[in-house]
Order: sequence, then structure tokens, then C-alpha cells
Amino acid sequence: MSLNPNSTTRREFSEHFIGARPPGGADAEYIAVFQATQHLLSLLINHAGMVETENAQQPFMEPAKSKNRVYAMWDFVGRTMGILLNSMRSYSNPGRSQDEAWRDAIGRSQLADMLLQDESRGDSMHRMTWGSGFDTRFPFGDEIK
Repeated sequence: MSLNPNSTTRREFSEHFIGARPPGGADAEYIAVFQATQHLLSLLINHAGMVETENAQQPFMEPAKSKNRVYAMWDFVGRTMGILLNSMRSYSNPGRSQDEAWRDAIGRSQLADMLLQDESRGDSMHRMTWGSGFDTRFPFGDEIK
């Protein structure tokens, strides 16, 4: 299924990723990271920071109505999911590009965890990008952390 980022909503992109299955032959570690990333993406797309601001209903390529930490993390985790879907780690033959993609996905997962645990660190990064347009109304909450 090909998704058009100009017309497909962020919710539809999320549902596509959440409904995906790990590739056959994937090892247990890959499957665990894949499923944990899907779960986090599901929590983020259903968070008030995406729903109440209408960010979830907007087309993927449209600038977010609310530039908040939940939206930024959703974008980061969604792109990590895309990396996972386009690579596969197996015990039998982890090709070079797959190995690089796997390391990238693991690094991104570790960074996401760090930013979830320390919202102030992520907020500093977002303020540098969005300045006064950064919306601080939506904490992640315990379920996401």
C-alpha cells in the first residue's frame, strides 16, 4: 500500500505502521523493538497533543497546527518505524544496509526513551527549532513514559 504524504493524514500513516507485521525471518530482538515502537506510536497518535490540536487529522506533509512535544515525538517515532519497516534484522543474513538501518533504529529508540524521560531536554531542542511557536501544554504522561 502506497501512502501519499500530501493527502494521507497522520492518523492514517500511524494506523498503517501500527497494523504492519514484522517481516518473516526477523529475530526476536528485532520483533521486540518493532512491537515496542508500534505501541509507542499508537499511544502518541491517540494523545491529546495530537487529537485535541487536530494534528492527527492533518495530512502528513501539512505543517502541524500545534508544534508540541507529542507531535515532535510522534514524528520521530513514526520515522523510526519507517526505518524498521524498510529493514529487517535476521540471524541468517544481516546485509550491510540492513545492519546500518538496524543501528540507526536502535539509536533513535534510545534517544526517544531519553527524551521521554527528560522532557526538558527535548523542550530545549524544540524551542531552538520553533522558538515562541513551541506549545508546552501537553506533557507525555505516565502511560507514554
